[in-house]
Amino acid sequence: MDYDILTSLRRLGLTTYEAKTYLTLLRFGMLTASEISSITGIPYPKVYTSIEKLKSLNLVSVSEQRPLMFKVKPPSKSLGEFRDRLIEDIRKTSDFLISELTPLYTAISKMMLYGRTNVLGRSRISHTVSKVISKTVESISISLPVYELIPHDKLLQTLSKLSKKGVAVRLIVQSDELEKKAKDIGFEVKKTTAPLPLMVISDNKTVMIVNKFETEDGLEQWSGIISSCPECIKNVVKMFQSAWNGEILPADIERTCLTQDEIKALMKYLREWPSTRDIS
Repeated sequence: MDYDILTSLRRLGLTTYEAKTYLTLLRFGMLTASEISSITGIPYPKVYTSIEKLKSLNLVSVSEQRPLMFKVKPPSKSLGEFRDRLIEDIRKTSDFLISELTPLYTAISKMMLYGRTNVLGRSRISHTVSKVISKTVESISISLPVYELIPHDKLLQTLSKLSKKGVAVRLIVQSDELEKKAKDIGFEVKKTTAPLPLMVISDNKTVMIVNKFETEDGLEQWSGIISSCPECIKNVVKMFQSAWNGEILPADIERTCLTQDEIKALMKYLREWPSTRDIS
């Protein structure tokens, strides 16, 4: 019976020490901390920690005398109130999680259905971009922001090899030096000063768009999407053409696949997970 009671108390969220302290007070009526320690074998400092927790839950009371004496409050009332608080806390927590996670779940589910995948972390994104480029057989269009995911010289060398195999290469760049290097190789090149994400369009069958940003704690974070979804391809091609024409790009490529709530959920949690390390 004691084991069943202790297990039940632990299921309410009490630690083993707290449950033993509570049950001991219930058995003996009123005890000092020293007596509780002696009866239960709980280290004396841990008894006081347990008592403070039980007091905060309104399960025990203290008599103001020396030494201090502790006793259990009537279980029918104190445990009933404790139960109600737990139920209300669980309800609020689950409601919050449902409202937060449902749009994220549906967004991820849709992305999987549409052939889209999130890619997080610089090294993983770099590997994915290189893989997409290496599989291109007909044409590739890339916008290169100022920051270098893959060193620009290395990227130009890779694209030069593709070009020699007959792959048509178009580049949008943001520096005079990179523009000159690309033109010397023989690529179609446009230079723009408008803000750019990294965009890759491979054979008009696969697209990838990458953004770099800083988290609230000042750490660098990378977030990318790779997709074979026809609507995504159409949108990224349209964005690339806008950038080619020197226009400011829209910030949203999700609009035809996802609802605004789903987009917000993706943006919020892609930026927050993780904030302390690079997933690779």
